[in-house]
Amino acid sequence: MIRTPLRDSGSAWLVPLADLSMILFIITGVTLSARPPEDEAVPPPALGGIAQGVASGVFVDAPGAPPLAEWLALYRPGSGEQLTVEARFAPADRVRVAARAEELAQAAMAAGFAPRVILQPAPQSQVRALFAYDGANEGEAEQVAQSLLLSEQS
Repeated sequence: MIRTPLRDSGSAWLVPLADLSMILFIITGVTLSARPPEDEAVPPPALGGIAQGVASGVFVDAPGAPPLAEWLALYRPGSGEQLTVEARFAPADRVRVAARAEELAQAAMAAGFAPRVILQPAPQSQVRALFAYDGANEGEAEQVAQSLLLSEQS
């Protein structure tokens, strides 16, 4: 039996690797050709939209709940937290829910906060106030997270 230098050097793995490289090249080409042209691509979201972060404090306006002013007096928002009065309304409750959201916003302003009010349709009506680090305050939220991480490490 005659041995070839290729088999003796242990380089038989190069052939499957080349096959896999060709398969990857073909799949990439097909994927790129299936993409829509840039002028037909989905437009990016509009700037200035509402970017809500994860709520750090939530007040739900429900029967038996304390007044919003009491909750605001007890809550100490962090630097950069935004107060949002969020009203979700069923179609039949729009006027009532919008009026209640405005009442809560007025109570928040009387307590020294400048809330933003969001009204949106939903299957069930609910009004709530919440504090969150939003997109506009993203840098401050990152600083808070980094300071918490550093305090945990020390």
